[in-house]
Amino acid sequence: MGTSTALKQDLWRPLPIPQGNRRSFRRMSVKPYQVLPVAIRCGSDTVCQGRVLNLSPQGMLVEFPDDQIPPVLRGTQVSVKLHYLGDSIWLPGLVRHCKGQKMGFLFPALSNHPTRGAKHPLTIVLHSLSRAVISR
Repeated sequence: MGTSTALKQDLWRPLPIPQGNRRSFRRMSVKPYQVLPVAIRCGSDTVCQGRVLNLSPQGMLVEFPDDQIPPVLRGTQVSVKLHYLGDSIWLPGLVRHCKGQKMGFLFPALSNHPTRGAKHPLTIVLHSLSRAVISR
């Protein structure tokens, strides 16, 4: 059974978003020694494990093993559980794009969150990662 043309196009093109919501933060690459595991819940019984390749205060790119690729299309709402330094946070996310084993997630709830304060969840992780890169 072949994949429909519409599904192929869906997997390769990012979800269009309004001009005002385009990425306004630079993404930071996560080095292989800085493993950031994530769990993606995309249904009541479906949880897939992956690792973060890069992230910003608004989103992240995750790579999944072949047997853990979430069975979702772009635009699907998911919950993302990020593990960091023995702690974890759940973030409501939206699938932005899918390509092979990589999937991009946008966190709309964090897009309007002030980033100057240390309480922004992904900013805390980003600051820790940048300090680790400098000290290495």
